[in-house]
Amino acid sequence: MTKKRVLSVVLALAMLGMTACGNAEKSETVDNTIQSGAAESVSEGDDGEVVTLTYWAPINAAASKYVTSYSENTAYQEVMERLGIKIEFIHPAVGQEQEEFNLLFLGDKLPDIIAYADHYVGGEFQGMRDGVFQDITELAPEYAPDYYKILQNDEEFYRESTDNDGHLVSFNAYKPVGDPPFRRWVLNQALLDELDCEIPRTIDQFEEMFDKMQAKGITPYLLDRSGYEVQLMGMYDLYFNKDIHFYKWEDTVKFAPVEDKFLDYLTLLNSWYSKGYISKDFSSIQETEANTMFDTGQLGTQLFAIVSTYNRCQAQGIDIVSAPYPRLYEGQELHWDDYNNWPRTYFPGETAVISKDCKNVEAAMKLLNYGYTQEGADLYNWGVEGINWDWQGDKRVYNDTMLNNPKFGTEEASYIYKMLFAPKWAYPDVESHANLLKSEGALKSRMQWADDEGIDSSMQLPPYQLGEDEQQRLAEIMTPICTYIDEMVLKFITGAEPLSNFENFRSTIMSMGIEEALELEQNGYDNYISKTVK
Repeated sequence: MTKKRVLSVVLALAMLGMTACGNAEKSETVDNTIQSGAAESVSEGDDGEVVTLTYWAPINAAASKYVTSYSENTAYQEVMERLGIKIEFIHPAVGQEQEEFNLLFLGDKLPDIIAYADHYVGGEFQGMRDGVFQDITELAPEYAPDYYKILQNDEEFYRESTDNDGHLVSFNAYKPVGDPPFRRWVLNQALLDELDCEIPRTIDQFEEMFDKMQAKGITPYLLDRSGYEVQLMGMYDLYFNKDIHFYKWEDTVKFAPVEDKFLDYLTLLNSWYSKGYISKDFSSIQETEANTMFDTGQLGTQLFAIVSTYNRCQAQGIDIVSAPYPRLYEGQELHWDDYNNWPRTYFPGETAVISKDCKNVEAAMKLLNYGYTQEGADLYNWGVEGINWDWQGDKRVYNDTMLNNPKFGTEEASYIYKMLFAPKWAYPDVESHANLLKSEGALKSRMQWADDEGIDSSMQLPPYQLGEDEQQRLAEIMTPICTYIDEMVLKFITGAEPLSNFENFRSTIMSMGIEEALELEQNGYDNYISKTVK
């Protein structure tokens, strides 16, 4: 399925101003699907006492320096007051989320609600099959009507949120209108002017610019330490990195390293490395050092998150611009775009389940459902009126509590005053992300190439889950294959292994069982595509 995100909607919102988030604008993207108003109050349990739910969820590392629990988050406090439900948060130590998550299932009793559920071994559906997460398929229509309605109205979200038998186990973040891509090739405008270069669009133009940078003693480019760069690989209709190993062409699952064009990708990078376009130390340079190299003019370009780079450079008086996705030739259609292709998002804490030990499932479901109501979505995405935002006419505008807080930065404020990552209806970041809306220049930098109509995401596989046995078998096959590829790709790029040995490289991968892995992935994809809303 080609999932070209609806950027025209995002662009229209951005053109209305940095704070284009009023009720009128929201009604077009939200009101048609979710119900307005708060969920019913659930204030008392069977014994007449106020319902208390334990909620296990990671806490943002930056925010944890200022708050010890999300019970101090003003948006969560507002939810508790509105619904009459007390939430007792349990947070793992920062940096030990996976370890402490795994330990949960060795204890005597699980928390009522568990976020991070997609990190369960085998995925959240395996947790359901193991009996630790509750199957909410039959309960959702009555106790989570807003969430259920979204699932019924968006077939893609339904496919992502259910297993092959139509079972529902988790509340997942839902983002129907995606964001413009955030990662771009960043350039110093003053250096471009000095070199008499326009913003490059094709590989020939990049190489012409690189030659001029080299003539001034500047290293043009720092390749990712892994040797994988999807923006270059995508020109050859390929996709592969450390995290995503498969892609599709039409409806056939593919594996890039055994495709003929993977040699073209390696040939390009080998050429760039031998010409000195790529830093000889690319495999060892850390992010902080790379930032310093770019900021001080030692590195001519940087492929990084555009807004954070803009803000960092703006603070130093450096004027930056970004380039569109590189192409082999003008007008080339690209099909690899990998940002916000699907309505479900997977940031930490955005997938929540109700555990087997929850005694008030109705209350837990109504609490989680609230993020998909109009009132709840507004609160989760924006926070509390008067505390961190105010009305300007019919537009919401973040105030100094968010934008110029004397105690902490805007990014931290997004976790202290609202719910940046949570099970909810998520608004586009160009509409409600405070750090992005902090300056007109930051928003402009993000939107610079958002209207590129020559790219889609048709190569991207949807995030389907395989069964437990299939996952185990796939891991057995892919772990040694990926280790081998990681080693060989760096050797091909640096010339330690001649490109003439590519056929041996491909034959070795084939002998390691890649065809069986492709069959497993193809079956998973076919099952996913054949699933329809029940």
